[in-house]
Amino acid sequence: MRVRSRWPWVRGVKLSYESSYALKVIAIVLLVSGVTLYLILSPIITHRQVPFGVAAPKGQIILLNNITLGDRTWENAVDLGKVLILMGSENYGNSVQLELRTGGWCMDVVYWNGSDYFVGERCTRRTSISRYLFVVTSSFYWYPEGGYHLILYKPQERPRNYELVNFTVTYGPKSDWGALIVAYPKKEKKSNP
Repeated sequence: MRVRSRWPWVRGVKLSYESSYALKVIAIVLLVSGVTLYLILSPIITHRQVPFGVAAPKGQIILLNNITLGDRTWENAVDLGKVLILMGSENYGNSVQLELRTGGWCMDVVYWNGSDYFVGERCTRRTSISRYLFVVTSSFYWYPEGGYHLILYKPQERPRNYELVNFTVTYGPKSDWGALIVAYPKKEKKSNP
């Protein structure tokens, strides 16, 4: 049985039902293959490297708190591990270096070892953090794992209100700055009944 072609630009050509069906199947396969190839290759072709750097904190105000982890307490301190966000898609090795630049400040490195909090380093100004202690998102933001804490404090004196604390983070050949402004929480006014 011969069927007349449904394509107006092909006049006078008659295709069999089998040939017409085969052309439709080939067209569908080509369309699905093209879409699949586009979805697979477009992220690779359009991929841009995310340069390494400190995403946060970059001068944000962070409130000072009394922090207790296990049997250890820090007064007027900041847990940098809760606010530190790095970024980058390059691989420069397994460790990230963090160094405090503001004098008078130091940090304790505290982590959860599965049963208790353990202080790995006490009052240091520089520490090396394993790259594998960060959770990396699909947009290449790095967040420290929940059990890892970098406690910033002043061992010799009480921090000033709105004091600036600077630090640098180095990963391989790349280095970037970070900063936070420490502040005391405002005391709530007691209302008279």
